[in-house]
Amino acid sequence: MKWYFQPRPDGGGAARDNDDDSPPGLLDLPASLLERHGGRVLNPARAVVVHGYPRPRPTVYRARTLLVPDDLQQDNGFITDVNEVLRLAGMRLVPPGGIVDADLAAGDGDQQVFEELGRLPRPAALVPLAGYGHPVEIDAWTALQTLRAAAVQGEQVADEGSTDAKRLIIIDKASVDRIELEHLLIGSPITGSPVDEGGGGITGGPGSGGDASGPSTTSSYLFSGGDPRTPVAVLVKPPSRRRDATCASRYGRRPVIAVLDTGVRAHEWLDVGVNPAGGYTMSPTGFVTWDERIQDHIREESERARTNGDKPRQVIENAWDEPIADSPLIGELNEALGHGTFIAGIVRQVAPEARVLAVRVMHSDDILYEGDIICALGHLAKRIARARPGDPAAHVDVVSLSLGYFSESAHDKVVTSGLWQAIKVLLSLGVVVVAAAGNYATTRKFYPAAFALEPVPAGQVPVISVGALNPNGTKAVFTNDGHWVTAWAVGACVVSTYPIDADASRTPQLRIPVNRMSSGQWPPGREALDPNDYSAGFALWSGTSFSAPYGAALIAKSLLKGAKPVGSALKLDNPGTGEKRRRAVAACSNLPRRIP
Repeated sequence: MKWYFQPRPDGGGAARDNDDDSPPGLLDLPASLLERHGGRVLNPARAVVVHGYPRPRPTVYRARTLLVPDDLQQDNGFITDVNEVLRLAGMRLVPPGGIVDADLAAGDGDQQVFEELGRLPRPAALVPLAGYGHPVEIDAWTALQTLRAAAVQGEQVADEGSTDAKRLIIIDKASVDRIELEHLLIGSPITGSPVDEGGGGITGGPGSGGDASGPSTTSSYLFSGGDPRTPVAVLVKPPSRRRDATCASRYGRRPVIAVLDTGVRAHEWLDVGVNPAGGYTMSPTGFVTWDERIQDHIREESERARTNGDKPRQVIENAWDEPIADSPLIGELNEALGHGTFIAGIVRQVAPEARVLAVRVMHSDDILYEGDIICALGHLAKRIARARPGDPAAHVDVVSLSLGYFSESAHDKVVTSGLWQAIKVLLSLGVVVVAAAGNYATTRKFYPAAFALEPVPAGQVPVISVGALNPNGTKAVFTNDGHWVTAWAVGACVVSTYPIDADASRTPQLRIPVNRMSSGQWPPGREALDPNDYSAGFALWSGTSFSAPYGAALIAKSLLKGAKPVGSALKLDNPGTGEKRRRAVAACSNLPRRIP
């Protein structure tokens, strides 16, 4: 079995939303990774709490930022009250300033869409309060709990004009409840052994294998030296792809799948080449494209937060996947290097007539910032809302998300999050959102995939959450599971494209002669498999990361099938949000329930 839908749960009440008894999934990340990204693990046993709010569950968040809705950030009175309360903890909140893209507030598309996008949260930096008489630990969870305490019962805050006068600051609880942690999200490829806890698949990671002869039965998704990837050779030609003009005639235009991921690197199947001057080149009509404006918005938003005090923030500078290694003196491949390239290759194999819009939000070490993702989704929605029939490159039909996090809050609180608000806008525009279920072998809800539980208006497609199947059709041991997983697709030991310029420090166990001939000289030498040399351009990899784009590609293929008949009302160039919704519903409804 390669794909099947699981029936959506019909209600089930609050008990179905309570996963307090499920395994925690992600409990920790390596200290070096947390330090690099300014992250912190929320441990419920030591976390400060506020009366009236439930005990938190474990999560990973950024210590120096809070996500604050933009309309609240523009309210000077509210921000003043926030900072008077945060004085008690020795902290101050620094909003990012004016709207990054002013035309969000005055778009030429659906005005309601732009109003909703204008309320999305943005990262606001937390800094030490000037003149505070004690050392301060900047911690977003402490700051958020301080604000919640003020919203519940009010805080006695000294008036700056007097040494003894006190006044009561009570912040609107509804507004405070819209402020949230900026979570650190993790990609969903296997990066370690699926029998341990943590590490992107469930801890371990490259080099953790203990047996020289290969993985044990419990680490069966790992290869030489405990690596979750391995190079392979593929002996088939690239899947044939019709020309743009032919697709326009048959379908109205090509379907577009936006892949929010690491970006891509060079591969001929993807029409991406190496730029001798640095970076990569791609054609506007190639299989993979990118949107420079969206990437600019992501970079500018992140730079604002860093300038305002979020010093550990790693800004995504370019649209392509980099760096190869975060530890150049060791030189091993980063955990998620090639992730976006691999996903684009899955789409090329399943729906070659489609086009991939690569949006880089993931670092090559497998980490993402929630603020970056919300920014990307918001500007992607703006692009879609403004798309015109004569501009086929501006359309997006499906969004593929191979990433996620575990929330500290109950599900009913998570659905007020900015991430869900951004996804809801996309769903309302007729975009199908497909999300990976995660690799932690738990039933605990993994977001955004668990938003599949949310009801949607009639005539609209819900989020589709996808778990991973083994090649024989059984559920992979690493995949998350639960009533919130609504589809299953092959995701273990998948073969796809991998960057041809990825070659890191691992070497073959044997190399004869010891001094290998220089590249391009013949004979090239004799050696065992080089586990880091991907010049052949293909790899074997596992994870729900690869189940989700398989499902997204199937939906794109179903869109083409519906648009193909002569005179079809489902042609992809038919304008209007109502038409887009109708096409999305038809594509999901016409997709086979099971694909053997």
